[in-house]
Amino acid sequence: MSKRKIKKPEKKITVDRPVNDLNFARLFLLIGGFFGLAMLLITPPFQVPDEHDHFFRAMMISSGQFVAQSYPFTKAEKGKVPLKYQRGKGGIVPVSVPYTTREVNKKLPFHPEHRQNPDDIKKMLKLPLKMKGYPDVFINTSAAGYSPLLYLPAAAVISVGRLASGSPLIFMYLGRLINLLLFLALVYWALKITPTGKSLFFLLALMPMTLFLAPSVSIDGLTIASALLLTASLLKLAANPKDPVTLQEWLIIPGTAISLALGKIVYTPLLLLFLLNPQVFFGKERSRLYLCISTTVCVILASIAWAQLKTLELNIDYSQIPFDFTSFQYSDKLLPLIDAKRQLHNLLQNPLLFPQVLATTIRQYGSYFFRTFIGQLGWLDTTLPSWLIWSYPLCLLMSTISAQPTTSRPGFSRALLGVVWLTIFMGIFLGFYLIGSPVNNTFISGVQGRYFIPTTLPLLLIFSAGYIPQKKSQLFASSWPWIYSIIVLSTTTYTLWYRYY
Repeated sequence: MSKRKIKKPEKKITVDRPVNDLNFARLFLLIGGFFGLAMLLITPPFQVPDEHDHFFRAMMISSGQFVAQSYPFTKAEKGKVPLKYQRGKGGIVPVSVPYTTREVNKKLPFHPEHRQNPDDIKKMLKLPLKMKGYPDVFINTSAAGYSPLLYLPAAAVISVGRLASGSPLIFMYLGRLINLLLFLALVYWALKITPTGKSLFFLLALMPMTLFLAPSVSIDGLTIASALLLTASLLKLAANPKDPVTLQEWLIIPGTAISLALGKIVYTPLLLLFLLNPQVFFGKERSRLYLCISTTVCVILASIAWAQLKTLELNIDYSQIPFDFTSFQYSDKLLPLIDAKRQLHNLLQNPLLFPQVLATTIRQYGSYFFRTFIGQLGWLDTTLPSWLIWSYPLCLLMSTISAQPTTSRPGFSRALLGVVWLTIFMGIFLGFYLIGSPVNNTFISGVQGRYFIPTTLPLLLIFSAGYIPQKKSQLFASSWPWIYSIIVLSTTTYTLWYRYY
């Protein structure tokens, strides 16, 4: 009998897990969820920039007022009412809503020497939405131009709260909570699917300013999350050029692009990342081409439709409804000096004017943009420690070292990423110069560093190096981002507590 050969079991080959394969998505949920909830509770009501205006808009949408309207001031009133109220738009809310924003923390915005009284919060939590003997009021909101789509999550929970007869302040906290949960879900998915720069996505999403905006009624947190998810989806398409487009991508890419277009249209140049692998448009697999065309058409149609709708004036008689002048802002003396048409005409007459104004603005306010990008919190009156402000950009740059180049043609990819970033960067400044700065002003008014968060990824990915650390240092390389984030967010939470209480 011939001896039967016994096959030796094959030796299992283990491959060292790359740094980028660390489960940053789950870590993000744990860290972002914990500190996001802490900020939600610690940050006093309406202390996120413009949160009261976004809350007014969400309240209006929850009662079916999807398009903001103008208030019919009489000729006599127009001579006394500040111009910003005459030009503004809004809707009807119970008087308890503006009353809450006024009374819950008097003189707190812009006054770092003042503290929040917890008794005021407790008192307002018990305030009924409908106050006996008081009528509803008409109130303007600076968020009037934003699409209802962006407020549907907050408006939905407010609608449920209305059925339970909750107070305006409870509605605000519900709006904060749902926006935080959506932010966590969108960024989690972005971290799951991005083929490169996971630690970069992770650090950017947990940056103090980003996480401070997430648990608020403001749409800024959801805008940042949508930009991250759109970027991750387009990077995934570029990294897998032979794979057909999935149903998931058919839903996510148009959905996030439309969300950005209806909120902050200046971020829509992120769609240029479709071109990271332009050759795939002309092969046998055409699904990317169809997706690109469909998304672009949807974005254009949605933008045009909303531009038309938001100018619609309904035949509603508001004359019997009192106007409420609630505002945290001082009287705007600059408003009569702002004229977008004249500003644009001047730029067309002198094309070199804008680069000069931009250079002056960056030179004078560069450090301000830097601080408000990383985390100058509250109504820009809560400053984080200097070591945090200066170390965070360095850590963002360090995280790009391990990021792989986006495609097999790194030169072209870097050039395209640069174009995307520069287009959005210039668009932000140009927009504020046209609609937010006095005619022929020598600098650009209204710009804050937080507006640049959605376009930071294209900028940093230009410097991706694909560095894989040696085996001995892999543990440190994979651990430092989340350890650093915990230290930073612990410091941020303490700073907020010390500032407000």
